[in-house]
Amino acid sequence: MRLGDATPDRVDAWGADPRIGSAERGRDIGRGVWRVGAERLAGEHALPWLPAHPSRHFSARLHSFSWLIDLAAVGPSAHARIAELCDSWVAAFGEWDDLAWDPELTAERLFAWLCWGRPAFEMGAPEHRAALLRSAARQSRLLLFAQSDLSERHLASIKAGAALILAGAAGFPEAERLAAQGEEMLLEACAQQFHPDGGHLSRSPEALAEALCDLVTALDAFEEPPALVRDTLPKLANMVRMLRLGDGGLACFHGGSEGSSASIDAVLERVGGDVRNFQFGNYSNYQKLDAGPLRVVFDVGAAPPSSYAECAHASALAFELSSERERIIVNVGAARELSPAARMAARASNAHSTLILGDALSATLDERRWRGAPRIAGPTLDEVRRASDESGVTVQGRHDGYKAQFGLLHRRYLFVDHAGANLRGIDELIRPMKLKSAPPKGVIPFVARFHLHPDVRARFVEHRIALLETPGGQRWRLKTDAPEIAIEPSIYWGGPEPRESLQIVLAGEADPMGHGLAPPNRIRWALARMT
Repeated sequence: MRLGDATPDRVDAWGADPRIGSAERGRDIGRGVWRVGAERLAGEHALPWLPAHPSRHFSARLHSFSWLIDLAAVGPSAHARIAELCDSWVAAFGEWDDLAWDPELTAERLFAWLCWGRPAFEMGAPEHRAALLRSAARQSRLLLFAQSDLSERHLASIKAGAALILAGAAGFPEAERLAAQGEEMLLEACAQQFHPDGGHLSRSPEALAEALCDLVTALDAFEEPPALVRDTLPKLANMVRMLRLGDGGLACFHGGSEGSSASIDAVLERVGGDVRNFQFGNYSNYQKLDAGPLRVVFDVGAAPPSSYAECAHASALAFELSSERERIIVNVGAARELSPAARMAARASNAHSTLILGDALSATLDERRWRGAPRIAGPTLDEVRRASDESGVTVQGRHDGYKAQFGLLHRRYLFVDHAGANLRGIDELIRPMKLKSAPPKGVIPFVARFHLHPDVRARFVEHRIALLETPGGQRWRLKTDAPEIAIEPSIYWGGPEPRESLQIVLAGEADPMGHGLAPPNRIRWALARMT
C-alpha cells in the first residue's frame, strides 16, 4: 500500500546496457525451454510462472528477468515473446509477492525492463500497458524504501542505484527523487566498494565486471555524471583487463564465472580514460604472469572483509592458465545461476587449482555470525614476491591456512618463461621453526589439483607424465616428481552451463616436521608446450 498508484504514461528514455545476451539461450526461451544453472523445467512452457519449480533459487532467477537480455538478443522475432512474458508476470505478481518483490530481485528486474523490455512497453497489448507501467513505477518506489536493506547486499545496491537512475530518466513519477536516490547509492558504492587499484572488495572478477556494466549504464543516463562515478570507471576497467584470460573471459575466483567476453569487450570500449596494462594488484591481491600466448592469474590474497565474504572461496595460491584463446587449467568456478548448494561446494579448496592438505579448507568457514551464506575468513598470506630475469618471471606466495590444524605453511612458486611455452611450479609444506605446538602424529596426506577446462583432453604418456590436448591443436606435457599422479573426473561451473571435465591430481604425504626444501614436503611440476 505504501508504494502508491502514481503511473507514468510512457517510458521516455531507455537504458543502454553494454552487456550482450546469448541468442542461443534466447531461442530456447522462445520455445519455452527454461534452464537456470543445472536445473530446468521439464518439457516446454510458454509461461514459466505456473509449473512447480525445481527450487526457490530457480524461482528467484526467473523473477529477476536476468534472462531478458538473452531473449532480446534474438531480435525482432522475439518482441512478442518479451511482451507476453512481461505482461503475464504483471498479471500474476505485479501487485506483490514475498519472493518476487525481494529488493534485490526487484532491482534486477526493473533494470532489465528499462534496458531490454522496450517491446513490452511499446508493442505489447494496449490493454496491458497501464498495468505494466504501474508495476514498473511501484517497483522503483520500492527501491527507494529498501535502501538500507540493499546497502548490505553490495552489488545489489549498485544495480538498484542504476535502476533508479534509469527510472528517473524514463520520466517515472517523482523522477527527480528517484534519480537523486540512485545517484546517492552509486556515489556511496564508488566510495566504499572498490580498492584503490580498481578491484571490488569481494575479490570476485565477475562481480567487478558486473558493477562496471551497471555503472556504465547509469553514467549514460545521467544528465550531469558525478565526478566520482566518472573517475572510478577507468580504474575498474583496467582491473577487469588484468583479470581476463586469453579468450577474453574472466578468471573464475571468489564466486564468479568467466562471464561473456563480448560483453566485457563492449563495456571496456565504452569506458574512457587511460588504458593501463599492469601485472599485479597490490590491493586486490592478484598476480598476472603474461608471456607470449600464455596468461596466468594467480590468487595471492586472503578472503575479502567479512561483510563482502558471503561468496568468498578458500582459493589461496590457486591459479588459472590460458594459452592463446584456450583455457587449460581452471578453477571449478561458480556461475551466479548455480543452485546455492553447488555454489557452496565450489567454495572449497578442492574446487581450485591449488594444494590441499589433509582434505581441509585453506580458510576458516564461519557459519554462526551471519545470516544467509556462511562467510569465509583468512588465511594470512606473506612472502608474496615477484621477480624477473632473462629467463622469465617468478611469483611466490605463502599462506598459513593449514597451520592451526597441521602446523604447516604452504608456499607456492610459479615461473613462466618469456616465450610463454613453459610454466613451472614448486609447492612446499613448511613447519615454522618457532612453532611450539605438538605436531600431528603420522604423515599428513596432501594433493595438488589441476582442474582442466572441459575442452581439454588428458592421458598418460609416460611415468608421471600426462599429455594435455586442446581443440585448437595445442599439446602440453605435465611432468612431476610427486609420488603419485592421477587423472580424475571434475566439473566446470564457470561457463554458461555445468560441464563435466577432468583434473590432474598430484598426491603425497607430508612430514609434520618437514622444512619444505626437499621431498616429501616438496613437489615440483612443469607444464611445457610441445611443438
